[in-house]
Amino acid sequence: MSESIEQLLNKIENRELVLPEFQREFTWSHEQAKLLVDSLMEGYPTGSLLLWKTNEPPALKNMPDYEPDGRVEVLLDGQQRLTVLYLLVKDKIPPYYADLPKDPRNLYYNLATGNLKYYKKSEMSGDPRWVRVADCFSSENEPNVSSIVDNLFDEDKFEKYTKFDENLNQLEDIIEEEVPVMYVKDDASLKAALTVFDRVNSQGTPLTESDIALAHMVSSWPETRRVFKEKLQDLEQEGFEFDLPFLARGMNAVINCRAEYSQLHEVSEESLRNGWDELTEILDYLINILRHHAYIYTTDDLNTPNVLIPMIAHLSRHNKEFRSENERNMMLYWMYGALLLRRYSRSVDANLAQDLNALSETEPLKALVATLKEEEGEPTVTASNLDLRAVNHPLYNMMCIVIRSRGGVDWRNGLDLSEPYGNSYKIERHHIFPRSRLSEAGYDTGDNHYDKKRVNEIANRVPLTKSGNIGIFNDHPIDYLPQVERNYPDALDTHMVPTDRDLWEIDQYEEFLAARRDLIAAGINDYLESLIGGIKPIEAETIVETPADS
Repeated sequence: MSESIEQLLNKIENRELVLPEFQREFTWSHEQAKLLVDSLMEGYPTGSLLLWKTNEPPALKNMPDYEPDGRVEVLLDGQQRLTVLYLLVKDKIPPYYADLPKDPRNLYYNLATGNLKYYKKSEMSGDPRWVRVADCFSSENEPNVSSIVDNLFDEDKFEKYTKFDENLNQLEDIIEEEVPVMYVKDDASLKAALTVFDRVNSQGTPLTESDIALAHMVSSWPETRRVFKEKLQDLEQEGFEFDLPFLARGMNAVINCRAEYSQLHEVSEESLRNGWDELTEILDYLINILRHHAYIYTTDDLNTPNVLIPMIAHLSRHNKEFRSENERNMMLYWMYGALLLRRYSRSVDANLAQDLNALSETEPLKALVATLKEEEGEPTVTASNLDLRAVNHPLYNMMCIVIRSRGGVDWRNGLDLSEPYGNSYKIERHHIFPRSRLSEAGYDTGDNHYDKKRVNEIANRVPLTKSGNIGIFNDHPIDYLPQVERNYPDALDTHMVPTDRDLWEIDQYEEFLAARRDLIAAGINDYLESLIGGIKPIEAETIVETPADS
């Protein structure tokens, strides 16, 4: 069975074809949208659609009060394609969305060549051959080929008109293309429809396990996606940007203390509601812990939010709060160690499963720390670990955390570096020895990969406000660091900067880096040790990484 694109889009407009809430959001890139239009014009196969006719549709996207007049068609597979086509043909957002983060309607079409490109002012402004794709399907804005040809050419107008008109028709004719449509059985239940949805979407893996888990959660509790999105917006306002898969993992940690998304497929509405109430309370508490005790103020300070999942699971098992300072510090010690050792940079599900299992032991946090050390090594930093490391390495975030814990301030304005307010005071990564000065001293920061890494390594970087960074600009350390010492006597110590003035000379740069690596490593190790006090570390290897890895 098949239907034309025009018929399908009209069904969407008339709310005869609807989108279930359990479907993921519109995710296609501009390039995917362009390729779809190009494929349709060339007559290439673009895949089939999967629909489900039912009198009792599940919760629907952006249609909370929808009451079908008889049977309605629910779109199970193909929403990315139909959303693109609806945007480009109808020139408006489909009714199942209120807004879209990615909108391909600035796609343009060249009537002379048949090329598709996204709008580029330098190339298209003033050239009438480039027309907006969405205008080509509009009775009001459709390009006037005759007028375009008359304004562009003095000769061979008929030939040009014929070519332009053929190209325009080739684009406009895509709405007449027939699309294969498959249907779930007429008597299918919601559970049966979800089963087909799972299997169809597992063929080309267009959906992730978290997408499938969210679909099942929405089928049990229709409000799932809505309340998740509202919480994500609230957390983003506080500087913590998470996503739907993270919240699904959090729900799994609270409800099942498990890592596998499949554990969420059969959870009841009551369990989901209760789990959500608990998770939101834990997240609010955890944000306060991160800010006031871990010196972590945004998700930029975390190389992965997955490190919070075992913390959520532990809090869920123990009345949603840490029971003592020692318990809190042990958990933070584990968190920092997991970040430093990149615990979740690979095999995320397997490592999460292992860590969540450790929490079922008699002494859960000791078991969690022991698992970390057995699997990843001792979270002890050496100076060599810092050699040639760049600011995208977890060691840089850890250095900043230690600086904040010591009460670090900006070197020019004395502002606390924890949570400065305003764009002029956002935190930047200052080069102690400016790149321009190191370039003058012979470091090739252009083509020489080694020199670039040496100039930009962690030991030459400190967090300062934008104002402070601009204020220092490219001054020599030997000129501005003495002033920092005079104005803020403890600032260099808190930033773990060598105070030997001989090391501030440009010809002592390598020696400066070596001395600062020692200070940073010692500072991080001392801070981690302070969290566990007299607890004897389990014997294990230190961090082992090659200097070239950053």
